[in-house]
Amino acid sequence: MNEIFSQIDPVLIISIFGTLLLFGIIYFGTQTFTTKRNRGDIQKRLDIDAKFEKREGTDKKTQKNQSVRKSPSKKTTDFYATSDPKATRKLQLSLIQAGFLDPSAVQRFLAIRFAMGLAGLAISVVLMITVYSDYSLVKQLMIVLFSGVFGYILPSLYLRRRIGELVIENRSGFPDVMDLMVVAAEAGLTTEASIERIAKEISTTYPSLSTQLNVAALEIRAGRAMDQALRSLGERLGLDEVQGFATMIQQSKELGTSVSDALRVYSDEMRHKRMMKAEEKAYALPAKMSIPVTVFILPIVVGVAVVPTVIRLMTG
Repeated sequence: MNEIFSQIDPVLIISIFGTLLLFGIIYFGTQTFTTKRNRGDIQKRLDIDAKFEKREGTDKKTQKNQSVRKSPSKKTTDFYATSDPKATRKLQLSLIQAGFLDPSAVQRFLAIRFAMGLAGLAISVVLMITVYSDYSLVKQLMIVLFSGVFGYILPSLYLRRRIGELVIENRSGFPDVMDLMVVAAEAGLTTEASIERIAKEISTTYPSLSTQLNVAALEIRAGRAMDQALRSLGERLGLDEVQGFATMIQQSKELGTSVSDALRVYSDEMRHKRMMKAEEKAYALPAKMSIPVTVFILPIVVGVAVVPTVIRLMTG
């Protein structure tokens, strides 16, 4: 134990805790200033009314417990929402595209990202003290800062990867949805009923797409316009094909043309586009295979062909 404490560099510890303290002061100071600046007169009156209602129903001890129990994640979300609402909206849309439809997904993501950053700092500090104590102070600080930054951006990397996987899955399943839409339209079902029916049919093969179709069906049932619900579906899925589908439905209704015929044409186009993407990947395969063939197989072939001749010449 004494050997461990003797290897600890006090300057490193002071620098790390000083950095964390400075970050905490700047963070909470900026949060408090932004919250006070964005509060208007109406919000102040609402807060006053809420305080009077709480005083009538609860005592001072209950009010204190309620203020203490306010989650840090909620405070962080409020800070981001007031300081940068566009970034908060973009983050919420990214979480929806990744399949996280819970209303508190933004709060949890921000809390996890902040916790991962602190975990990276803590783990790197322990490693610098116990294992890599012989490193220089500058190198230790660089490793600690890199670990904290990597832990902070790791949830964002996971979120981006999950969005990419779901976009590929939804893009491959959307032509099947269009085929089922054609069958449902020819069977006499309306577009709203077709969406609900298709969402049930593809719940096993494409669960994410089925969930988003159920959300669109609920929006239409709640009174939202068909084209607006479909455009919102396209934003949640991250597919341009859905936006074109919404435009096609709107134009068919405005011009009075047959929806089933338009769906059939659009379905053929989606199927043709999927086939073209498959052919594009197949045509790009020889060019991609040329690099590993050149690096791994060609030297072996050359060695097998040349080495015996070289050995014969050397043994003479």
